[in-house]
Amino acid sequence: MSLTKKDLRKIIIGLVLVAMLISACTRNNPTEEVTATLALTSTPSEPTPTPVPAAAIVNGESVPLAWYESELQRYLVAQEAAGTPVTDQAAAGETVLNGLINQYLLAQGAQEAGFSVTDQEVQARIDALAEKVDLAAWMAQWGYSDTDLFNMLKLEILAALERDQIAATIPETMEQVEIRQVFAYTAAGAQSARTSLASGSDFEDVAYTYDPTTGGYLGWVPRGYLLIPAVEEVAFSLPVGSYSDIIESEVGYHIVMVLDRGEHALSSDARLTLQRNAVAAWLADKLATSLIDVVVN
Repeated sequence: MSLTKKDLRKIIIGLVLVAMLISACTRNNPTEEVTATLALTSTPSEPTPTPVPAAAIVNGESVPLAWYESELQRYLVAQEAAGTPVTDQAAAGETVLNGLINQYLLAQGAQEAGFSVTDQEVQARIDALAEKVDLAAWMAQWGYSDTDLFNMLKLEILAALERDQIAATIPETMEQVEIRQVFAYTAAGAQSARTSLASGSDFEDVAYTYDPTTGGYLGWVPRGYLLIPAVEEVAFSLPVGSYSDIIESEVGYHIVMVLDRGEHALSSDARLTLQRNAVAAWLADKLATSLIDVVVN
């Protein structure tokens, strides 16, 4: 499998950005795990190893402190390179740790669903990366050891498998409404539009007065897509051909007209938004029901 520039950027940033949906390395049949049985011998048992310091413990699984610290440093460097240097170190640390915890939850979900990732699959991803960059120099630049890179990619592949399963629950078509709006920044502007409509003015003509570029056309929208829930709620409650009263929101004032309603194919942006929402909802549920102990300050 080849890595795109998007893949490389994702690896550089680390495991922080969770609302990105990827579909790499999905397999139809989970790999069965094989349990090895160790024969008992008279050899004295080895001393119990010293536990590796943890940044957090997610359902009994440790997030190594050293890994968190390395990811935080990579995040800081990447933000600096992107022209958005971090000014709040504590907030950056929280962002990185939350991203790692989310990745662990997704990976655990994949394993619970019966998925696993072989060492060969992880090595194939590393080999693909090596075809794109000078791997040794790249690892040195971003502070990856061989073990860190291997473990990070394995976690990411597992997390991606679970994200794909969640994303696949969003159908390609669903009930939607086709809508147009008149939007005004002031209450007076909205009231003027409402008066024009009440006097018989055409809704589209009024909408173009307030938005000469698009005429307020929002197209086909499913539930959960619009940024302003109040507008969406009203739109789905209106009969086709009717328009709403003035709806006040944080950004201004809206009057919405429903042009049509029915089963309709989701736009690529709408489906991606709903998929991200589904992943976020899944994570919120897991965060509420999982045993998570944050160790790092």
